[in-house]
Amino acid sequence: MANRRCARCGSISFRADRSLGGRLVCSHCGFPADQRARSSGAGGQLKGINQRGGGLWFWLLLAVIALVVVLVLQSA
Repeated sequence: MANRRCARCGSISFRADRSLGGRLVCSHCGFPADQRARSSGAGGQLKGINQRGGGLWFWLLLAVIALVVVLVLQSA
């Protein structure tokens, strides 16, 4: 057993997951012990599962479109 630290969060606490056929997974983040974490190109920082770069822009664009629709309906 070469490295007993989680590749994603660095924890040393693992448990066997029965749904994955007994593979070891991290107790803190749930990342499988036998996989490597993916890193981003800039600085080698790890990306989370729920992080998306365009999420804020989508909601801002949606709010602007909704505002325009409300203004058009109010003026008619």
